[in-house]
Amino acid sequence: MKRALYVTRVARRGGILRVLRELGVAGSRPATREGAKEFRRGLEELGTTYIKLGQLLSSRPDLLPDVYIEELGKLVDQVPPVPFPEIQRVIADDLPADTFARIDLEPLATASIAQIHSALLKSGRDVIVKVRRPGIEEQIELDLALLRSTAETLERRSERAQLLQARALADELEVHLRAELDFTEEAHNAELVAQMLVQFEDLVVPAVIRPYVTERVLVLERIDGKKVDADHGLAAERAQELARQFFRAYVHQVTVEGVYHADPHRGNVLLSQDGRLALVDFGLLGRLDDDTRRMLSLLLLAMAQNRADDVADLILGMSRTSLDSDEAAFLHELRRKLPRYHWRPLAGIRAGEALADLQRVSFEYGISLPTTFALVGKTLAQADSIARVLDPQLDPVELLKEDSLEVMLREGERRLEPNQFFAWLYTQLQPLERVPRRLGQLLNKLETGTLKVGVAPTDMADAEHAMRSVANRVGAAVIVASLLIASALLARVHDLRWYAFGGFCAAFALGTYMLWKIIRTPGEL
Repeated sequence: MKRALYVTRVARRGGILRVLRELGVAGSRPATREGAKEFRRGLEELGTTYIKLGQLLSSRPDLLPDVYIEELGKLVDQVPPVPFPEIQRVIADDLPADTFARIDLEPLATASIAQIHSALLKSGRDVIVKVRRPGIEEQIELDLALLRSTAETLERRSERAQLLQARALADELEVHLRAELDFTEEAHNAELVAQMLVQFEDLVVPAVIRPYVTERVLVLERIDGKKVDADHGLAAERAQELARQFFRAYVHQVTVEGVYHADPHRGNVLLSQDGRLALVDFGLLGRLDDDTRRMLSLLLLAMAQNRADDVADLILGMSRTSLDSDEAAFLHELRRKLPRYHWRPLAGIRAGEALADLQRVSFEYGISLPTTFALVGKTLAQADSIARVLDPQLDPVELLKEDSLEVMLREGERRLEPNQFFAWLYTQLQPLERVPRRLGQLLNKLETGTLKVGVAPTDMADAEHAMRSVANRVGAAVIVASLLIASALLARVHDLRWYAFGGFCAAFALGTYMLWKIIRTPGEL
């Protein structure tokens, strides 16, 4: 309760009502830069969990206006450093006492989850030590419980929240935060990504220094580098090659491996001293099931080849639809927008604009994309943003076309592996095996007259609402009439005239309210 009250105070101070109107949750109001800034500052003030929530929301252009998406991209996850003695206690509890020859007292970087110090191993190897901030897990558990209950309440009471999959968003936030809290998982993620990127010689991942890995402490190889910016100092040809390899590596992770480094923002991609790109911070790893990975591969390929009908079919195949979904209008809108992204350099396209447009259009026509789509879209948007710095003329659509043959060959090879092929064949043939028996049961029921057909009505919410309104008004009219009759009878008795007056007042108030409701109801009186 104390935490909930604090969150409420911060929200009120940040003008939560204005923000909700700008987001279309409570009323409608054009989105403003001021509202977006207040929203970002409020999230930063609330700390770790809400900063991560903002980062997750920044991948949802279907949910937030552009100005909010842009502002959430500026979220700063920096906090005052934890005093070194507290950090040293955590290291002493988790690692052997003779591990380091030296640990720098001043941190290289501080964030709400962890703090990083440079160090020197006894063996003479330069490393960095990532240490989880003491007590942070209890705070995150409290915030997650509050967000889960809020999401459940919203989905019970709001159809918009159901379409936005509020509970799925809260669940995904919880998965991401728990993964970032456990450094043993981050170490595994770093080694996994390093293995997947072996074929990309110009990309490097810091080596995990085992056995110095625990849930709270992680020791990694130190790679000196700088953030990728316009003054990178590389020759034009070298920068172009780095950009191509970098973007291709992320497409490869998503479409072929189904596991990808899901946070390639500029702080997590360094230009090393030997002219390569170093990927750091593997707390957030995206994972796709095999069917979703395959459909996303085909979707990116269809977008690259400008096939709107196939794009629509693939999106509908992986999305949740309802009777209100307008699939025909969705296809028409895709045919109008998809050609915009062809034969244009990356400099002429906003980072991730194509995938962001798909999310917006899908939501507009009542098609609910899976939350994994949003994270993939954000990852590829961040990847092409960095590629744009290195090579403004790079065309990501053309790269997708060039890599399409490799993706299809790898997919065919995967499908023809004996284990995969026979497992697929068995799952396809098993339903066919049951068809004769089920057909015989159906014919038998038809012959004996015992076949029953159930009809479940759907989309009856409007009719049910109208019937409830009619019943409520009829009931209220009966009550008003009864009050008038009873009050008229009581008025003849001298001792009960005040009761009669009260009855007349109640009848007048209820009758006036009913008349007001009827006037507000659309249609004729």
